[in-house]
Amino acid sequence: MNIIKKAWKTYCDWLDEMGLTPENKRCCIPLDERAQKALRGEQASDTSIDNKK
Repeated sequence: MNIIKKAWKTYCDWLDEMGLTPENKRCCIPLDERAQKALRGEQASDTSIDNKK
């Protein structure tokens, strides 16, 4: 089990080093147009929620 945890940490550290953080969705696959529209809508709703706080 420790081998898996060590490998996962190494992988996560590498992703962070490459700038693929959760805030950046940790994804290097291009999104199709429908997915981009959905993501924009999600970000807009997150912004409106943050402004209400």
